[in-house]
Amino acid sequence: MVLRYVYSVRPVQLFLMTLPPNFNILVEQINREMNNFDNELSQAIQLVRVRITLFPDNIISIQLFALLNNYTLFLDNTRRKIKETIQYVTTDDVLSSSDIQAGGEDLSE
Repeated sequence: MVLRYVYSVRPVQLFLMTLPPNFNILVEQINREMNNFDNELSQAIQLVRVRITLFPDNIISIQLFALLNNYTLFLDNTRRKIKETIQYVTTDDVLSSSDIQAGGEDLSE
């Protein structure tokens, strides 16, 4: 059984003077896309899990199950990276424009 947890990255409530005004929009869009991807992964894992119980020796189903779980791991790692980037950009009082640009580029990946 795969244990899953879902958390969302919350939009920043207060803007620092140097953050672009569309920062919250970007964070909300990323959060929506990751939640959609997570929902699709959960559904796909459940479908493959049922198929594996019916055909336990089906190598393709087992490989697909492993691939989907790898995507889940990637999604969790991406969430963690995004959360760290948002915390860095929003908690530091003095950020250079290159720091903000680097944070935005990290979020856009």
